[in-house]
Amino acid sequence: MTMVVGIPGRKPLELDYLVLDVNGTLTLRGALLDGVGERIGTLGARLEIRALTADTFGTVDTITAELGIAAQLVGTGDEKASHVTELGAERCVAIGNGTNDAPMLALAALGIVVVGPEGAAGSALRAADLVCVSIVDALDLLLDDRALAATLRP
Repeated sequence: MTMVVGIPGRKPLELDYLVLDVNGTLTLRGALLDGVGERIGTLGARLEIRALTADTFGTVDTITAELGIAAQLVGTGDEKASHVTELGAERCVAIGNGTNDAPMLALAALGIVVVGPEGAAGSALRAADLVCVSIVDALDLLLDDRALAATLRP
């Protein structure tokens, strides 16, 4: 599965993977945010989805079972970056909000930071290509190639 996003004035994005932070990105204090499940379900037909988390709230098994995606426990931003590198950073879109997400956001072909109810780290903001006010907005952009291209157009 490859999702191709044509962006006028830029090389098209050819994405195979969606790499997601969990805490503060998909969840609020460990509880899945409204609207995430249906969007992840739809995106799963377009991208292979991976979740990376330190599982701060101990809910990752419940969350990933509900979403139907795999999770990998990681402790640091370097581990998240290594995961993106192993997948092929040029084929990844990464979404996160924390300091430990900044390395994967910087490496991914498309890094999206969400400034959700738990906020976003300044380092994540600086590392990202795109800033969204919620995970739902970020996922909606991935579901609408034209809106994503309009946002990324030079």
